[in-house]
Amino acid sequence: MKQTDNWSSSWNSSTEPQKQRKYRQNAPNHVKDDFISANLSHELRDELETRNLGIRNGDRVRVMRGDRKGAEGIVNNIDRDNQRIFIDGVEDTAVDGSKRQIPLRPSNVQIQGLNLNDEKRLSEFAVDSFESIKVSDEEVEEALEVDDEAEMMQQMQQGGDAPDIDEEELEEIEEEIEQEIDEEEIVEEAEDEETTEEASSEDESSEEDVELDYSDVVSGTIGDTKEAIEEIDEEEIVEEAEDVETTEEASSEDESSEEDVELDYSDVVSGTIGDTKEAIEEMDSPDFDALISAEKEGKDRKTLIEFLESKKEE
Repeated sequence: MKQTDNWSSSWNSSTEPQKQRKYRQNAPNHVKDDFISANLSHELRDELETRNLGIRNGDRVRVMRGDRKGAEGIVNNIDRDNQRIFIDGVEDTAVDGSKRQIPLRPSNVQIQGLNLNDEKRLSEFAVDSFESIKVSDEEVEEALEVDDEAEMMQQMQQGGDAPDIDEEELEEIEEEIEQEIDEEEIVEEAEDEETTEEASSEDESSEEDVELDYSDVVSGTIGDTKEAIEEIDEEEIVEEAEDVETTEEASSEDESSEEDVELDYSDVVSGTIGDTKEAIEEMDSPDFDALISAEKEGKDRKTLIEFLESKKEE
């Protein structure tokens, strides 16, 4: 028996939750697509003259209810069977440190921007300009690309077959992996060379330190021996004082060099939105004005700018 055999388009409604669940579970896919819908922001309502619209991959949404209220991002996956959506950046961290996206009900989000790669999506609406309601192609590609890579890696780790991808995409992924491995090897080699140089310099300095032959010190008269011992003590005191001075100078130089380091905020916002958020969270006291100006001069992503403004107001 097919799943749609237990479903009827002539069914109107029922007060029984069991029948409501049966209708939604056994509905065909084109009907389930209508279930994945959410209300629009006031700006989109005024532009499209409607309250609700179906959610698609690439739409920018904001969580309106729940623990993640206020979070905003791009929809990068839709679970039609379970009627859940997944937003890029809305994640949960497991005990082992791994991250997974949180499934959300479509009714708990509000659409802030639309993915208009499909020109027929708004054909029934009389819209003059799409710029104010459209999600940039760069944000859509970034969110969907990250989701595809994560899904492929998850399937490969679980021992399953990799998803169907073009040979060109497979070659690009292999090149990226090889490049990352080469970079790690270069960093490890540089660290090994530094440790080797430090060890050799320590060995040279230890060889230069001449050990006293105390048999020569006590070989003379008692008076000469006392004078030699006093000279040795004075030399040791002078050396210890010099070592303390050099240590204090080095520490003061390190402190001044750390204070002189200025963050290049253009590098902070040059990566993906997720990487930028993680970098900002690691900062002690980030300058959100500088971050916002750097983002506007660079990629000018509305989602990231709104996130920075909300962080600035906290």
